[in-house]
Amino acid sequence: MTLGRNGASGDEIRAWLEEVWSRTEAALILAGGDAGGPLADRPVLGELFAPADLTRLRALTTSGEFTGDICRCHGGLTVALLDVDGEFTGAGSLHGRTDVAWERGRFRNNLAVADPEGLCALLHQYGAHWL
Repeated sequence: MTLGRNGASGDEIRAWLEEVWSRTEAALILAGGDAGGPLADRPVLGELFAPADLTRLRALTTSGEFTGDICRCHGGLTVALLDVDGEFTGAGSLHGRTDVAWERGRFRNNLAVADPEGLCALLHQYGAHWL
């Protein structure tokens, strides 16, 4: 991985996202952002298992432009991806109603999502409120 001044390139993160999402069988919406503690210990606010819902979540959390920087807050919610064995394969914290920081400590490059209203609506559908 090539790190620039601020983090990984958008192309590198998109390649990682493609690989991780190709193995995703479920997604959890978890309380807390980057400083929320271990993923397995957090309260689950929503669970997505249906292929159509996972496809929608994927589109909403991977479409947009990378900012080349990270938000200074820790985020409010986390989208955690699980494989067929129920193992966490990746996570992205949600920031400022507009950004997802996929593996923040690793990539250090927020994604300004293309449809923040759609992402908020999906999260609300599952009982998670992205404030």
